[in-house]
Amino acid sequence: MKKYLLLVLCLVVLSCSTNDDDDVYKYEFFEKSELSITQIDESYMKYGTVSTGDNLVFKYSFIADDEEEIADDEYSEFIHFEVDSNLDSFLLEDTELETAKTILTKSCFCFFPDDEEKNVAPTGSISGEKIANNKWRINFDVTFYGDENRMFEAIFTLK
Repeated sequence: MKKYLLLVLCLVVLSCSTNDDDDVYKYEFFEKSELSITQIDESYMKYGTVSTGDNLVFKYSFIADDEEEIADDEYSEFIHFEVDSNLDSFLLEDTELETAKTILTKSCFCFFPDDEEKNVAPTGSISGEKIANNKWRINFDVTFYGDENRMFEAIFTLK
């Protein structure tokens, strides 16, 4: 009987565990591109659009696993920034991040009301090194909106 109860307990625990393996991360860059930034009224959140231009635009995407049983739980994040296309390496720090149009966009069924403490320039650093014609190694440590840090090291591939 004890073995039966142990088996049932194990099945219950395993069936209730969450699995983050279905989260999606993408690291890509675009050549001959330009990043345009928009912001909707009464919100501190910024949005990026990639179009034809003269720069390299880098894009990080995170798409959270969606729970089919929960309505409107979809969540994703996008980080964009641009650099001169003639560079083989770069280091962007603090005020240079704003010049590079570095932004974090969160996408969800939610609203981000304008807030003086959140509507601030990003701080931190991004370094990049071209390791092939279609690959860049990027080290990223940036705080957005005053208190939202994102940190990673990744290989970005040409889109």
